Amino acid sequence: MKWWPFRRTALKRAISYQDVWGAGSDPAVLRGTSQERALRLGPVYGATRILADSVASLPLKSYRTAGADRLRVPLPELFRQPAAAGTLYDWLHRCMTSLTLRGNAYGLVVAWGPDGWPSQIEWLHPDDVHLQDNLAAVPVWYYKGRRLEPHQLFHIPGYTLPGQILGLSPIAYFATTTEAGLLANQFGRDWFANGSTPSAVLETDMVVDQTAAAILKARFKEAAQGRDVVALGNGVKYRAISVPAEESQFLETIKATANQIAAIYGVPPEKVGGETGGSLTYATVEQNSIDMLTWTLRPWLARVEAALSRLLPPGNEVKFNPDAMLRTDLLSRMQAYGMALDQGWRNRDEVRALEDEPPLPNGLGQTYLPLSTALSVSLDPEQANARNVVEMIQKLGAGVGVMLTADEARDLLNQAGAHLSGSFTPPKVTEEP
Repeated sequence: MKWWPFRRTALKRAISYQDVWGAGSDPAVLRGTSQERALRLGPVYGATRILADSVASLPLKSYRTAGADRLRVPLPELFRQPAAAGTLYDWLHRCMTSLTLRGNAYGLVVAWGPDGWPSQIEWLHPDDVHLQDNLAAVPVWYYKGRRLEPHQLFHIPGYTLPGQILGLSPIAYFATTTEAGLLANQFGRDWFANGSTPSAVLETDMVVDQTAAAILKARFKEAAQGRDVVALGNGVKYRAISVPAEESQFLETIKATANQIAAIYGVPPEKVGGETGGSLTYATVEQNSIDMLTWTLRPWLARVEAALSRLLPPGNEVKFNPDAMLRTDLLSRMQAYGMALDQGWRNRDEVRALEDEPPLPNGLGQTYLPLSTALSVSLDPEQANARNVVEMIQKLGAGVGVMLTADEARDLLNQAGAHLSGSFTPPKVTEEP
């Protein structure tokens, strides 16, 4: 029995790109009500943008398990061109935007590959997807009122409750927080645009009626608008009123809202306009990135990786490469590369690839045998194909002055690492005079 709902026996395209979005619709805009309005709040936009940008920008790698080993394989077709429009970055960004705003990402499978697994998925607007029963054991999905087959919809939930299928929307659950932030912003705009109190007061000890007060006010405004000298008379004094903006509390409300939004999404408050309490600081950008990766991004990465791996045949999986976020300074990278090479768990071509450099010619960078190991390795002198290498290493170990060029040293390492597989020609050696 084939349990996998996406399994297909032949290449087919069931629904076109136009069918997904419908005529005249705008798929780039999350229409919504409170969710769309929440994006107008700076901290919400900043938090969702940070999460979506970070996940979408990480390199995606594909692996196949073979027993206890995990082998790197090329990315499947699904992740090379996952949708009709945009790149893999755009595709992952749409997924994360839907997850962070609505708590769910809904993908419509529109194409299958020759192996019967999905080759293209279009993310649907959450407002267009409906679940018949959130507590049902087998979900029944509807898209724009049309019932979908089980194999057509791919669903990634965010924060879920036991027994439920749909994830919880952060914006819907914390609508009061976002509404308070939006109202504080609106109040601030009105404060600076219109003023919440009179700008000045004309004071006098004399009793004046409404008519006299109106005349006095008109004379003052006329002179002030013409930037002329004002003659008040009759003991009238001008007193300006200046109320600090902080007294209205809207600036403090905005900061508090930013901190709450940061807590909801698990991002550092200072990245969305809030403030970090206490005296905790980060000595380097690298440490800040590690903290962000550990506490904020790792749960999202694990959730998306597990979901996307379900789109592949058994034994295959995809993983993000979080190391791409940990770009250190040049000296630290070189030191780390040196340790990796010296300990033999990376070869030179792998290190060069990390720095976007081409591999060394003739396979010289493929050996995992570090130089420090080559100088102390013990080879069987009875093996004819290794004798010359052994003699050379013995000379080096005995302190005989032997000068090797960089190419000769690399050739020596390759030969020492491959001496058991065949014969070779020893490198040229130039002895010091």
